Amino acid sequence: IYTQAANIYKLQRKNALAGQTFEKAANAQIKADSSDEASNTLVEAYKSYKMEVPIEAARCLSKAIEMFVARGQFRRGANFKVDLAELYENELTDVKNAIASYEDAADWYRGDSAQALSNKCSLKAADLYCDEQVGDYDKAATVYERIAKESLNNNLAKWSLKEYFLKAILCRLATNNDYASGNALLNRFNQWDPTFSSTREFEFLNKLIQAVRDGNSDEIANASRDYDKIARLDALKIRILNKIKSSVTEAPDELEEDFT
Repeated sequence: IYTQAANIYKLQRKNALAGQTFEKAANAQIKADSSDEASNTLVEAYKSYKMEVPIEAARCLSKAIEMFVARGQFRRGANFKVDLAELYENELTDVKNAIASYEDAADWYRGDSAQALSNKCSLKAADLYCDEQVGDYDKAATVYERIAKESLNNNLAKWSLKEYFLKAILCRLATNNDYASGNALLNRFNQWDPTFSSTREFEFLNKLIQAVRDGNSDEIANASRDYDKIARLDALKIRILNKIKSSVTEAPDELEEDFT
């Protein structure tokens, strides 16, 4: 009866009430020792709450995931962990919980031999480590480097190697101007993939490393503008480049305009 009522609320677009009523149905199912039904009903509560009350949606989905995992349904749990991570990232702007959810999903996918899905979640977590709320560029660099190494013999993933190489070195440079680690990575990546030295990414990174070594913020900006003319810099890379540049010299006002 609770489920029927919740569906009527959905038809009336009273989504918060629908979510509350699905929760009542789930609680009744738990009391009736029907955890399978209860976890599915909590997912319905999450879908309803998501429209109006995302914090309640996250709570219900977290509870459903716990129930899936308790029954050994890690693949299903991983799928919903991604949904939870996206909810934290996009609706609640809770970066730390988004990272934790992406990392859980990555571990569970890896345990289910779904390496591509695992890597996708790890990369999302790495991107969020570069968020201003976290700023753990060293950890992000480690993830990009690991996935690059795992992708060397993967015909589908090898086309993304340049992107992983670029992000890994940018993050090293953003970590206390660590141009020595950046240069070491550049040489290591060139050994892993000898074609890398002929790319615009390699040339760009070479210039950046030299500019950071020299403490020359103007050259960082110039190299970034030149690269951006050929391969458009996305918001994440601009943010990291601004961090690199601002640590070399006092940050100007309109930082993002420096590299566009």
